[in-house]
Amino acid sequence: MWNSIQCAVQGRSHVKDGIPCQDKTFYSNVNDVQVIALADGAGSAQFSHYGAETVTKFICSELSEQFDFYFAEEDGVIVKQQVMSGVIKCLQEQAAELKCEMKDLASTLLVVAVKEEKFIIAHIGDGVIGYLKDDELKIASQPENGEFVNTTIFTTSKDVLMTMKLIKGSLGQIRGFILMSDGTEVSLYNKKEKRLADVLKKIMKMSILISSDKIEEQLQQSFTLVVSQATTDDCSIAILMDDRDEFKGFMKLSHCEKCNLLKIESNSSKKRIKRYSDILLFLQKRQSLVNVARYIHLKPKYAKRYVQKLCELNLIEKTNHSCYQTLVKMN
Repeated sequence: MWNSIQCAVQGRSHVKDGIPCQDKTFYSNVNDVQVIALADGAGSAQFSHYGAETVTKFICSELSEQFDFYFAEEDGVIVKQQVMSGVIKCLQEQAAELKCEMKDLASTLLVVAVKEEKFIIAHIGDGVIGYLKDDELKIASQPENGEFVNTTIFTTSKDVLMTMKLIKGSLGQIRGFILMSDGTEVSLYNKKEKRLADVLKKIMKMSILISSDKIEEQLQQSFTLVVSQATTDDCSIAILMDDRDEFKGFMKLSHCEKCNLLKIESNSSKKRIKRYSDILLFLQKRQSLVNVARYIHLKPKYAKRYVQKLCELNLIEKTNHSCYQTLVKMN
């Protein structure tokens, strides 16, 4: 089982000029193939947001239907040609519908498809594709720039086949993949060191414990308030995380597993663990710190320590009106 997380926010320059978000993401789970895609529409292309949306939906459908063929085909050129033939066809149809030229639909394209223990990665243009393996974030594919400074390759570029990257392999210890646009790179990718920000590992791991909807809600807020402020460009991210060791809920964890999740010593008293458990259960409905203190029979200043620890671990969140609510799956 795989969890998908997606987020795209409008860049500050686009907000100012009234231009829609040109970054698009898409996810599909068809024929036992999990596919996640991201496309960053060219800023100079009038309808690139339509092009980006079209190619993400197409590539997810194409890899869902043709995964076995593409994985088995040893000639990468044949795979690239067939993929791009489909991409161009759907863009031509879109151009005819919008009465525009193909170049008006230009975008990058990043995609990861997984079936059983196999994966396929394809990458056109800038943006970064990374993966989590053996608890370390690694880079699978780096940005591909164009011939001139501050240019990149797009789905409509004449030399797209020569620059398109195609990677196939076995998952092994890979637990997740992450795709990001160049706007997001500014905050979450160190180009000089070719390293992804550690916070991404935390997000990927939390996606197993917390519902995708809640993670996406938090990402949307974080990207709007922080990530998008570091650039004028649109910012997007797409994550595919393996949940093969499915999290059954906090209450079904053993004592040691709870201690590990709470980052406390495994010899901690059962009473202490019970207080954390009681707080998490109680906060499935939004409550104030005073109510939490009453529920676990502690003074507010002592209850606050427990609540703050759970907030730091991202297992609960502080909401409006100084209330708290549980994030982690309980049962």
